[in-house]
Amino acid sequence: MINAHSIIHQRMESEIPIQKMEIAARNVDRSLAMDCSSPKLIDLLNINAQTGSTASGLVDQDYPSLSGFPGTLNSLSQVKNINNIPLPGEIVDHFSHVQCHCMMGLFPEINRAWLTVDSDIYIWTYEENTDLAYFDGINETILCVGLVKPKPGVFHAFIKYLLVLTTAVDIIVLGVTFTEANHGEAEIHLIPDPVFTLPTDGNTVTTIATTHSGRLFFGTKEGSLFEIAYQAHSGWFGKRCKIVNLSTSVLSFLVPSFLNAALSEEDSIVQIAIDNSRNILFTLTEKGSIEVCDLGVKGTGFSRITKVSQNTLVSQAMNTVKTLDSQNFRPVISISPVESYESGNLNLVAITQTGVRFYLSVVGLSNQQPNQRPYTLTLVHVRLPPGYSANVTVRPRNRNLVLISNVKDKDVLWCMSSDLFPFSSSLMEAYNTISLDGPALALAEVRHDNYLHLSSEFQEEPPLVVRQHFEAPKKYVVLTSHSVQIFVKQRPVDLLRQILKESHGQDTAALKSFFTMQKETQACATSLILASLESQENIPVAELATRAFFMFGGEPQVAPLNQTNICKHFVFVSGTSIFSSNIISTPALQHPSNAFSPHSSLVSTQQGGYSNLTYQPAGGIQTSFSQPIRQQTAIDLSNFVNYSAKHNGLYLYLGRILRPLWNKRCVERICTDGKNIMNTSSIAVEDCLQIQSNLNALHNFLKLNTQLSSAVTTTHQAALYSSPALNFTVANPTQQDAQLEEKQSLDALKTFVCHCCQIVGLWRILCDHQLHNLVGALPENQQQILQNTTFKELFLYRRDICNILINTLVDSYLGDNASVDSISNKLMEVCPHLYRPEDAAFSKANELLKTTRAVQNMDEKEVMLTSALQLCKNIAPNVNLPEICKQFVSLKAYKAVIELCSHCGRKIDPDKVAENYFNSNETTGDQDGTNMYQRRRNQIQQVIDEILAYDDELMHVALYDWMATKQMTSDLIKINKPSLEHYLKRCSLQNPENISIMDLMWKFYESNNNHAAAAKILNSLASQTGTSLTLRERLTYLARAIMCMRSDKSGYAPYLGVFLRDLEDKMEVARVQEQILEEISNLSGQVKNADAAVAALNSGLYEISQLYENFADPFNLLECQLAIIDCAGYTDDDNLIKSIWQQILADELRKSSGSGDDRMSQLMSKVKGLAKRYANSNNCFPLNIPLEKVIQVYSQRNVQVTRIGDRFVEVKFQLLNTYSECWQTLPLQSNVSKTATSAAFSWKSQMSRFSAILDLVTDFGIGTTP
Repeated sequence: MINAHSIIHQRMESEIPIQKMEIAARNVDRSLAMDCSSPKLIDLLNINAQTGSTASGLVDQDYPSLSGFPGTLNSLSQVKNINNIPLPGEIVDHFSHVQCHCMMGLFPEINRAWLTVDSDIYIWTYEENTDLAYFDGINETILCVGLVKPKPGVFHAFIKYLLVLTTAVDIIVLGVTFTEANHGEAEIHLIPDPVFTLPTDGNTVTTIATTHSGRLFFGTKEGSLFEIAYQAHSGWFGKRCKIVNLSTSVLSFLVPSFLNAALSEEDSIVQIAIDNSRNILFTLTEKGSIEVCDLGVKGTGFSRITKVSQNTLVSQAMNTVKTLDSQNFRPVISISPVESYESGNLNLVAITQTGVRFYLSVVGLSNQQPNQRPYTLTLVHVRLPPGYSANVTVRPRNRNLVLISNVKDKDVLWCMSSDLFPFSSSLMEAYNTISLDGPALALAEVRHDNYLHLSSEFQEEPPLVVRQHFEAPKKYVVLTSHSVQIFVKQRPVDLLRQILKESHGQDTAALKSFFTMQKETQACATSLILASLESQENIPVAELATRAFFMFGGEPQVAPLNQTNICKHFVFVSGTSIFSSNIISTPALQHPSNAFSPHSSLVSTQQGGYSNLTYQPAGGIQTSFSQPIRQQTAIDLSNFVNYSAKHNGLYLYLGRILRPLWNKRCVERICTDGKNIMNTSSIAVEDCLQIQSNLNALHNFLKLNTQLSSAVTTTHQAALYSSPALNFTVANPTQQDAQLEEKQSLDALKTFVCHCCQIVGLWRILCDHQLHNLVGALPENQQQILQNTTFKELFLYRRDICNILINTLVDSYLGDNASVDSISNKLMEVCPHLYRPEDAAFSKANELLKTTRAVQNMDEKEVMLTSALQLCKNIAPNVNLPEICKQFVSLKAYKAVIELCSHCGRKIDPDKVAENYFNSNETTGDQDGTNMYQRRRNQIQQVIDEILAYDDELMHVALYDWMATKQMTSDLIKINKPSLEHYLKRCSLQNPENISIMDLMWKFYESNNNHAAAAKILNSLASQTGTSLTLRERLTYLARAIMCMRSDKSGYAPYLGVFLRDLEDKMEVARVQEQILEEISNLSGQVKNADAAVAALNSGLYEISQLYENFADPFNLLECQLAIIDCAGYTDDDNLIKSIWQQILADELRKSSGSGDDRMSQLMSKVKGLAKRYANSNNCFPLNIPLEKVIQVYSQRNVQVTRIGDRFVEVKFQLLNTYSECWQTLPLQSNVSKTATSAAFSWKSQMSRFSAILDLVTDFGIGTTP
């Protein structure tokens, strides 16, 4: 296997300037911030705690007419009939056989319609009128039908759904299976044996509902809510089930059933609606009452919260809208839950027969926290319809409302939607009507399994205009007595497609109206979806959309200069402005048509594996890696430019493509078996494919339309990226500056889109090759980095992670003995900037070398080695030389190693810069030559490393000799091989006086942390006799030896502690020897034998006694004698010390000159110097001797006695014993008294801690005044 850096070679700086990438990334952040600025549903309805419940639909603006825009849009319909399928003949024939009861309905989750005729049920595909299945195993009339997705793990995997059929006496549950047909459409099969059968106990089932987790509820005509509780069983099917009455209390069994019936009013449950995102169940009764039930946070519990009657709702609505009669608010005929991705604060919409919508919340108006557990039911908003009609069924969802009504004996489908006004400050809905071919029996939405989910479980989705590039149009199915009619709710991009087709490339009023209504930036982003379409049938539409994009995209303009603009001229690249770059003092949240804030950005908080997008200044963006987003002062021309709509539209569309993954972490840790944790991709392969497809389409559009970006001059780039000061052009921007700035930004966009295409494409390949295994093969620290990396950071800064993952992927092929050709070709096709031809060649060379190991034929083996070598030479010097050399050596291809290293050296240095540097005498200022020389040395080092890899000591010795000859000592001591130690020992024995060999030995031991051995050699060097070393060099060796012994606690070992103490003692004696050498050197030419003594002192280290006998005493070196006594700790002869001091003072006095005070100063200077040197000595500084001598000398010369005390104060010794001895031995007691008193007062005046002097004066009976 090859290590993490073996395939992707070490390159210099990336060819993609990081400045370009950061420019594009900041603009993507701005586009995401703009999309996040869309108001939430609660804001559109103006609901807040202060105003109470609100109302809308009372003014024309709430339902704007599309004909009110410049150029009519009346021809556009938000709902389009895409198919009208007559009922199958077999189904129509069964109508004539109805005896008692007939029902029809839809199962949109399996694309089927159903019909019951008395006790039989028929199911067929409504789009093809095929696959007719029926069940006639029931004897009683079927009263209610439901389809349930079962709980996982309860039944066998082939049972996909449960079909629930209820009669007056039984509830029958059948298993539903599917088998693949030849044409691809799965065929349905009903298992004839019921999964289980339960008695109704006299209850009449009216409605059935199920949760996504498989819980099964049903309501009855008697007004009770039941649950069929079922669980796994060891039999063929799970038959352990029971019916639980959820409408009765625990103590209800104490009251007889007939009494309950008499006291309670019958109110049939007609609808059960479940909010699966929050696990809340709602029921609607025939009389319009709504009940709220909490299923618990995990959806496994049940509790009844509250029940609100229709009269209460009507009363609350009347208090909100006081101008209408109460009949306009009754009866309530349908309810629809508002799930968390639609609104975090609203929970339910109730529809009345007149089309009025009641928006309700399960918390109070004062509680504005989103997604709370229910505790009440509150009316928060009343929405009036554009007109009143008798509705028979409704289906509201996602700010869309579909109504079925009967107007003048005509059946009409209504559609009201706010999708065309996503950024309005209030709820504005456009509406359309379309005729049906008969009375509607059922209406259902066919929900798509979209690949991408932009929001987390508890986060509101952005408007449809943000999601329309990957979200299919909503499909609705209407079942009438004659046919099945299929409608789609057209997205803004579908409306634009219709306008473009009808305009035939002309600048029509409808096209202008669309761009006016959507605003130019939003409309340009929408037109890009069509303009980047690459399918053959969409070419005409793509061309028309491209033309519209450039026609209405506009041109950049210079922003008007004012004080605010100028103040924002100097900014941080990741600054903190949250205002629009072109609308001064207008926050970007107000959604101007060109609202790109210059330094706004988007940050995310991970919640449940999704990125929680929030608007925040870019200064808040931080990375958790070694490469943080840099902040540098630069000139940002965007403050002076109003970007064009096409520029902003491009970035807006790119941001929407990347939105699902931009702030999402690349991997997430999951536990599949309860034990092992895997790092899996946070986005699915299908997501990668969808995003990659959109990115590729956008990239091709940018390449095709080259006028969007053009080459920008280097001068202008420098001014944009790092201009250090304000120049005239920037201070007075022109239209040309604005155009250049936009082209620069679009050039960055093109580069960034290309890079993102390759990163996402690579990620898809990694997902196809079991990403969790590839990540698991990485070291722990690299796994941690990947876990903390977002896709945004992967795009911008973490190319190293991509390289590591590519390495691991190719290694997996080599580890499986598979050819790397296929994966190399795929990588070069998908991500050519990340995996280049030279990388593919290196992978192939590794494959050849791996295959060569199993080849026995020598000729064939030689051919494969030659091929691998040639591949490596072709890509040199971009090759991982250490790794490939190891493989060649393992195959005994030594010549290949030398040839490859030499070839890489020539490739690196074709002009022989390193050789010229080596041969030149003046190399100090040649930095280029130094760098090239070091690179060439690194190439040669590979050969050395491969030689040392073999256990052949003679080969090693030959290498060591060659390195020593070439003066490569610094490289030699870095080799940590036993053979080198043997080599150095052998050389030292053969040449014991060779200092250079001994130097190598101690350096070798020190570099290998064998400090004790290094210290012994250094001690040996210092103790060596002869003229090859000076005393100064011997001291240096001793100092190094002591440092070695004090390193890594070597000297603390018991057997080494004595050695360290010996070294320290030897060092102390050597310093005395150095002092003697210095003084004798000063006597050279004055004293006989001085030169010989100097030579002797340099030739070796002497014992302390030898220094005294041979040098200090013969040459009468008094101070050196004193140093020897101190070093030896000699205390036996006080007279000797006294004699030495007397001679020192006498010599100093003899050499002094000048007045009495001057001579005293010279004498005291000598005393002071010796006192400092022997301050810690007990016997080398007897103060009474110099004090006695000084007093004797200066009392004879009538020197001012107080001066003597001042001088001795400077020595700062305790004088108690000294004064006592002087008093007893000297006759000049008067002078002593004066001297002591003077010293005492001088000392007291300086430092109070010397109070012992005052005690001394008192003891001797001396007066307190001088």
